[in-house]
Amino acid sequence: MSEFMNHNQTVELTSSAYELALRLQAHPNISARVLSILALVENPDDNCETASGAELEVVSELQKLGNDALQDWANSQEKKKP
Repeated sequence: MSEFMNHNQTVELTSSAYELALRLQAHPNISARVLSILALVENPDDNCETASGAELEVVSELQKLGNDALQDWANSQEKKKP
């Protein structure tokens, strides 16, 4: 397990959470999309008042996440070429 500080509290990460954090660090666009989706789920500003509105926002972010993932995949394939 690894530890990190979150809001002045020490939080222990499971090995899978730590691996996820490391891998997301290598893909900042994907990390930003995941954080954006989490913000929609948590809805701290009460921006989504209906389930259908939230659904549209989530679907939009998932489409963007897919595009970012494919772009990162394409970039990694280019780097593999001799």
